[in-house]
Amino acid sequence: MSNDQLDELLKKTAQSRPILPDELKYLITAFLPSKSPHEAYLILSAFCQGVRKDKTPEAATQALVDVFSPLVLLHLEETNENDILIAITFLTALFQVDWQSAASIFQKDGVLEMVMDSVDLKPSDELSLQVAHLLSQACGHKPCRAVLRPETTQWLEFMSNPSRAETVRAAATVALVKLLKGNASDTAEMTGGATESASQVNRTEDELATVMKQMVMTGGGNSSIADAVEGLAYLTVNPIVKEIICQDSAFMKALFGLVPHRKASTTAETHSSFVYGVTLIISNLCVYMPQLTEEQAQMQKLRRMAKASESKQEEQSALNSDEKVRARVKKLVANGVLDVFPPAFASSESLGIRMEIGKALLGIIVDKDNRGKVLSSGGAKVLLKVVKASVTVSSGKASLDPAYLEPIQALAKLAITAAPVQVFGPDDGAIYDVIRPFSLALQHSSTLLLQRFEVLMALTNLSSHSAEVASRIADADGLVNRVELLLFEDHVLMRRAAIELICNLIAGSEKVFQRYGGTGRTDGVVNSKVQVLVALSDVDDLPTRLAASGALATVTSESGACQALLSLQLERHHALSIIAQLIDPSLNPAPENPEVAQSDPGLVHRGVICARNFLVSTDTEHRTEILKDAESCGLLKALAEITRHFNMAPSKKAGKKVAPAAKKSGGAAGKVAKADWKEGFKKKQVGVSDMTLLTTISNESINENLQKRWTNAEIYTYIGAVLISVNPFRDLGIYTEDTLQKYRGKNRLEVPPHVFGIAESAYYNMNAYHENQCVIISGESGAGKTEAAKRIMQYIAAVSGGQDSSIQEIKDMVLATNPLLESFGCAKTLRNNNSSRHGKYLEIMFNAHGEPIGAQITNYLLEKGRVVGQVENERNFHIFYQFTKGATDEQREQFGLQGPEMYAYTSLSNCMEVQDIDDVKDYGDTITAMGIIGLSADEQNEIFKMLAVILWLGNVQFTEKDDGNSEISDSGVTDFVGYLMEVDTALVQKVLTSKVMETQRGGRRGSVYDVPLNPAQATSGRDALSKAIYNNLFEWIVSRINVSMKPRQAKAHVIGILDIFGFEIFEDNSFEQLCINYVNEKLQQIFIELTLKTEQEEYVREQIKWNPIKYFNNKIVCDLIEERRPPGIFAALNDACATAHADPSAADNSFVQRTSMLSSNPHFEARGAQFLVRHYAGDVMYNISGMTDKNKDALVKDIFDLIGSSGNQFLQKLFPDRPDPNSKKRPPTAGDRIKSSAGALVDNLMKSQPSYIRTIKPNQNRSSSEYDVKAILHQIKYLGLQENIRVRRAGFAYRNTFEKMVERFYLLSPNTSYAGEYTWNGDPKSGCEQILKDTGIAKEEWQMGVTKAFIKNPETLFALETMRDKYWHNMAGRIQRAWRNYMRYKHECARRIQRFWKNNKEGLAYAQVRDYGHTILGGRKERRRFSLLSYRRFMGDYLNVNGKSALGLEVAGPCGIGGDEVTFSARIQILISKLGRSSKPSPRFIVVTQKAVHIVSLNVKDGRASYLCDRKIPLVTIKSIGMSNLRDDWMCLNIGASEEGDPVFSCYFKTELAANLMQLSHGSITLNVGASLDYAKKKEKRAQITFVRDETIKKDDLYKSHAVHVPTGEPASSLSRPPAKRKAGVVRPITQGKLLKAGGPSKPSASRPKPTARPLPGQSSVSAAAAPSTVPKPTPKPTPKAAPTPVFKTPVSAPSRGAPPPPPPPPPAPAQTEVPMYRAKFAFQGQEGEMSLAKDDLVEVLDKTDETGWWLVKKGSTEGYAPWNYMELVPPKAAAPAPPPPPRSRAPPPAPGVKQTPVTSSHAKVSVASLTANANAKPVAVFPGMAAANGSATPWKKTPTSSSTPDDSPASSRPSSSLASRGPPPVAAKPKPPVVAAKPTPKAPGKPPVPTAPRPNAAAPPVRSGGVVKPPAPAGQMDLAALLARRSQLGGGE
Repeated sequence: MSNDQLDELLKKTAQSRPILPDELKYLITAFLPSKSPHEAYLILSAFCQGVRKDKTPEAATQALVDVFSPLVLLHLEETNENDILIAITFLTALFQVDWQSAASIFQKDGVLEMVMDSVDLKPSDELSLQVAHLLSQACGHKPCRAVLRPETTQWLEFMSNPSRAETVRAAATVALVKLLKGNASDTAEMTGGATESASQVNRTEDELATVMKQMVMTGGGNSSIADAVEGLAYLTVNPIVKEIICQDSAFMKALFGLVPHRKASTTAETHSSFVYGVTLIISNLCVYMPQLTEEQAQMQKLRRMAKASESKQEEQSALNSDEKVRARVKKLVANGVLDVFPPAFASSESLGIRMEIGKALLGIIVDKDNRGKVLSSGGAKVLLKVVKASVTVSSGKASLDPAYLEPIQALAKLAITAAPVQVFGPDDGAIYDVIRPFSLALQHSSTLLLQRFEVLMALTNLSSHSAEVASRIADADGLVNRVELLLFEDHVLMRRAAIELICNLIAGSEKVFQRYGGTGRTDGVVNSKVQVLVALSDVDDLPTRLAASGALATVTSESGACQALLSLQLERHHALSIIAQLIDPSLNPAPENPEVAQSDPGLVHRGVICARNFLVSTDTEHRTEILKDAESCGLLKALAEITRHFNMAPSKKAGKKVAPAAKKSGGAAGKVAKADWKEGFKKKQVGVSDMTLLTTISNESINENLQKRWTNAEIYTYIGAVLISVNPFRDLGIYTEDTLQKYRGKNRLEVPPHVFGIAESAYYNMNAYHENQCVIISGESGAGKTEAAKRIMQYIAAVSGGQDSSIQEIKDMVLATNPLLESFGCAKTLRNNNSSRHGKYLEIMFNAHGEPIGAQITNYLLEKGRVVGQVENERNFHIFYQFTKGATDEQREQFGLQGPEMYAYTSLSNCMEVQDIDDVKDYGDTITAMGIIGLSADEQNEIFKMLAVILWLGNVQFTEKDDGNSEISDSGVTDFVGYLMEVDTALVQKVLTSKVMETQRGGRRGSVYDVPLNPAQATSGRDALSKAIYNNLFEWIVSRINVSMKPRQAKAHVIGILDIFGFEIFEDNSFEQLCINYVNEKLQQIFIELTLKTEQEEYVREQIKWNPIKYFNNKIVCDLIEERRPPGIFAALNDACATAHADPSAADNSFVQRTSMLSSNPHFEARGAQFLVRHYAGDVMYNISGMTDKNKDALVKDIFDLIGSSGNQFLQKLFPDRPDPNSKKRPPTAGDRIKSSAGALVDNLMKSQPSYIRTIKPNQNRSSSEYDVKAILHQIKYLGLQENIRVRRAGFAYRNTFEKMVERFYLLSPNTSYAGEYTWNGDPKSGCEQILKDTGIAKEEWQMGVTKAFIKNPETLFALETMRDKYWHNMAGRIQRAWRNYMRYKHECARRIQRFWKNNKEGLAYAQVRDYGHTILGGRKERRRFSLLSYRRFMGDYLNVNGKSALGLEVAGPCGIGGDEVTFSARIQILISKLGRSSKPSPRFIVVTQKAVHIVSLNVKDGRASYLCDRKIPLVTIKSIGMSNLRDDWMCLNIGASEEGDPVFSCYFKTELAANLMQLSHGSITLNVGASLDYAKKKEKRAQITFVRDETIKKDDLYKSHAVHVPTGEPASSLSRPPAKRKAGVVRPITQGKLLKAGGPSKPSASRPKPTARPLPGQSSVSAAAAPSTVPKPTPKPTPKAAPTPVFKTPVSAPSRGAPPPPPPPPPAPAQTEVPMYRAKFAFQGQEGEMSLAKDDLVEVLDKTDETGWWLVKKGSTEGYAPWNYMELVPPKAAAPAPPPPPRSRAPPPAPGVKQTPVTSSHAKVSVASLTANANAKPVAVFPGMAAANGSATPWKKTPTSSSTPDDSPASSRPSSSLASRGPPPVAAKPKPPVVAAKPTPKAPGKPPVPTAPRPNAAAPPVRSGGVVKPPAPAGQMDLAALLARRSQLGGGE
């Protein structure tokens, strides 16, 4: 039968068509050995299944026998060997496909005889082999074994002799093995086992095993080895055979060698049978006997005793013991069995092979010594692959195949033994994959107890790996519920494993933590399972208690768990007892185990944590009760004992190990739980994150590092500041908002490599260095460039701030450009599902505050040729599929729109659906983006109309007429196109089928002809129109986006993002690929220029020590393409277009000739109609055909005329520039345009500071697991990564001019700055060097160039930036510290005022109410001692109902008092009478308003508290109040007739309550005081309470059986004690906020001259960077000088008072003035830089200009600073009797003992007696090293602005006072360290909220670093400190 016939039969069976009888005759001949029976098996199987369909098994079997039996018998009856072979081989195949029908045929009379006769008649090896195969199949089925005869068995034994052919011998031996095993099985099934089979085999199993071993070792043919392996697979269930095999190492190695490690040369069937047989043998050798319980073992022993063959079975049982199996496994491992499994698994997808591998590995892994070897050989990966296939999902529900339980158990054993990283590798994805199989295995009903335990332990180990893994385990369906059921398992180990898993899940999963920690419900009740943990913390098993108590300690860190624990304690009263036993087991030993358990350190630790968390979180309402319980159960005692003896400091986190202070006795500390998962969960780094750290720099080492990181889901790697990105082709979840925030404000060394890090660097550098930035993203198509650009835009939009609506609008527009331009500019290609078919450069514009204010997009080279044609399995632009699939019904009606399969432009490539792309959803996103951009509904409608025009144009088809010209096939299509374009339909047909030609004669116009077009020309014209419309539409959309994103204000800086097409190499490369690759060459040139060439040139220019690095400069390739002289490729193209413009083929030929001139360039090679360019990324062969026509890129005049005639204005807008037919100038070609665009792009990029992202594509199949090493090595090479690393390692990471460096970092050096001012006197270079030295930067980390400073490592730059940030933080801290000191001082003053006021006013009202209470008692009742205290006040509302406290609100709620004021509220004990029992006091609350008395009770039901108003008594119903005459607290309210009777209650504040009721009733209530209390118990029943004096009562009183026992109280005539005598008014010094001691600063700094502020380099004026300007510090001068504003001037008197003045010399000299002198009023002990003074010392004042209150003085030859208010002016000596009058403003000498004080501008003296305390007066605030701007110790007082006389003291001093002489005044802060004064025009710090209008300048006075300037106080007002000092010194009054 031919293969074609088999193919035809296969198709018929696939279509369920019947097979004809003749075809069946052909089919049975297809199984001969000479043919390949694979297809025949498929046909036979399909035929048998078809027959069995819809029939009972018996009927189907009979039908098959009826069909096949005649055919088999027919061939068996023949004498021809070939016919016999046909029958035998077919019957053998039928056994494998449908054994029931085959067995029925085999059992027919005469069939076996004819088969055996055939080998006697034709004793050939081939026939014997096939008969042996047939018998082998038959021996496997009991019905066939029943018909076998002894002769058949003898023949098989004969054929298995060594003398026979190897293949026959192997097949016969397999048949004997099956017969032997089958007979044993049949015998076991018979009663008594006495009957023997007729076909008894005379050879034992070990003999047969030996035979087959030899066959395997001799290495015969594939058929014989396969049969031998099959036979051994049957025999290795026998323990004796197992021992025989494992003793032969040579055989095992030969057996294992049958599994090829490479692709097998045998057929698939033979190869699979080899592998299955080998794995089955290994599995049999490794299998252990099942683990039996004690009961099962006993039953098995009884069964063995009942059988006769006990000795043999015992022997076999001994060989199957665990020790024997373990020994066999060791031999297997030693002979290399572990190397078999990976290739065996990879060789076939057979389920049987994989199951046997899993079973074999389970047997090997049972021995712990083998687990490390399994891991190192890759066994864990094999198991993981097996297990991953165990889960099937049906209808959304996952299920597990029980056959996979053993491989799952094997993997669980490995996960228990080793760390998850060792088992599953560094990729957490493998761990995620195994969670579901483990979960399903745990819940499966077929899972054994041991398997369940080991899966639990494996999950426990995995949950400790990371929080994410723990969360995923917790999220597995039903897993947590199942584990919680296992918590109550009887088996201790199961319970222990379950609680350990729960413990880890609580620590790692928020879901489980909330499950046990408690979540609030709407009704306020907490859902928590904390009682489970409490119960398990009280079990006997120590590990279980450790895990449960660790989990309890963790969850009690949240209030919900503590609240649930509180409810449990209140209800059961045993939770605290269990916690106490954790700490001290001796507290409550179990009755059945009276021995005291030993304390475990782990339990102690956990118990302390639980107790601490619970007790701290207990609310005040229940705290007293809980403390009582804690004391009663011994918890408090245990805690005290722990604190006293062990001095243990518990960690705040449960399970955290606390290092002991000293070694403790009693053994080692116990294990800690794994609950503390939050520490150190950083993902481990794989490889190096910055490849400059590689030890070996080579392309191979770079690739190895990238591969490691990519495999571990680390796709980003740095080379210095260059980011390398390897496309993962899957979502890694690394672009979330949380991830984005981690990179905000961080430099790239603080966080792992990420595209967000590049975006943050660009944004920070723009703001910090005020330079434009750009991000250049390069790489192949499909490497991830577009995604990187989108993520950069996402980051900048998130961090750029701005609250203005216009700024947010710009952000939204920038992000909306992504889906819009992707729809119109991206398409599916063979290499990328979202390939950018255009380039764009997005410039985001920012204002000075770093807020985006606008954006602009520049478009480059749209691949418009894609509109009209794509290769197979590529697509047109996305928008066409989105539009045709997602358009609305209205659009479909308007544009006649249909599906994409109906249009030629979208369907010819046979790719309309793409995986992971939802066109309908993307269409909605596109519409949304259009709305965000601002496209109106009309504009959107016009856009879609143009798309419809293009789609319908593609459906215009042309046919060839007889004359060769074209005509339109369907004019209806052109009519609809004309309708959409709003042009004449006839004109459309004319333009598409003909063109206008104009002849010229002598430069003049000639005739005009209509030239018809052939179909090819017409198609080209149609496509040209479609491409032009789409290209111009795309350009219009980009320009419209730019209009919407136009900047709203002036831009300050720009960040550019370049997302351009990647380098492309296809089989057919044309003009588009040339342009794309040319632009990539230009970008590569920029990269080389800026990172390699320019950098090295700069090092030479700056004279930096440097080792040059060799690199490839691709400028030669760029010149090859773009140069004019000598002409490059573009120039040659233009020349060819100009010389042969009419005929495209002629132009192409012209270009071919011109390419020969380019052959001198080594990167160019002409090859006829093709040419080769050796680009940096690889060699590309370009096809010249059609290249010149694409370069012209011009439409014919007819098309322009057609568009010009359109009534659609939007269409005409798309073609604004139409060629002038009279112009002689050649229009620019496409090459010219891309060349100019690329040049403009390069110029733009060179103006910005670039950041680079180099993208790499790992494979061409878009696979998330395939890593193509060869392709990536190629990309690494052409991207120049190796050279980049070398330059980066040898070069300098940062460089800047000296001026910029000084401007940025001058604050960091004390030699270049002083208080924020630049003070360096030298040049910028020396200043920069000084900064780097002073900051401690090592000399090898930087070099000084000619004009720039170079810093080697980015870490150094980041350190400088950190120091600069800390400088400002320190300055801010100083300001805050000063402000806080001032506020403390202010608050202390306020507190003193409040205290004074309260002492004099507050108690009056309360005292009046208290006196009224004494009055109403009238000396009739004994008093309590505490009621008579002097400070006892009648507060009234003790529950704070009016203050709306928590308790007050609860009590007031049921009373319904509304807005009524509560005059009294308190707790009481009210008498409650019960039937048949005496009354009993019960707690209540009493609330009194102006209308009624309310009695409220607290009820607790089911753990919930509720308040009820038991009784409301209107005040008008109260007739009298009853009290006893003893000191008890009982009283009753007599209300007359009432069903409820009179309330009788005990109230501590009875006197106050009675007074309150008397006041409210205006005295209408009578107060009765007597020896007994008479009240109405019921309406008609009265009762009496007697009062008995009883001194045995120690406290309060005691009520029992209508009698109150009370001790003797204070006499009834007692009154309140007189108020305690106040102490004398001693004013304590204010200690809050004062940082200075009297006499000057406590810690002065060394004095040094204050440097002069200088302008920064490059600036003309003095300006500190973002810091206030400083006030020059006064400097001591060598010679004295007069103060700028002299206090007193007088002429120098004559040398002698009596002598006449000498005659004036000619010319007369100016009169000399006497130097004013000052006297020290007080002694002053100066420190370094200060002048020490004794009282009455005379000094000369050199400088008064300092505003801080310190004057520069001179005594003798010594100069120094002294406080100005310690000195007074010495009156000058009287002048000689001379006519000049004395100075006008000379002040009189001060009175003795009175300090001279300054006067105001009006010279008015302020009397002390006239001063009053002002609560708003500001306190004195003196700060270290700082002073107020006006030089005063009270900086809030304004300095008078009026003119002062020369002898005025400083205007800011205090007013004069008679108390001034009592001590020296406070000393102001001296000007060391220098203080910071305000700039002339202060600016408010921070970013203005409205970008368009700057925030107005602050109106407050400028803030100085020495203090905070406050608003001025009223003139003449004394501040609070002066008032208090005066009061204290006058004895408290005036």
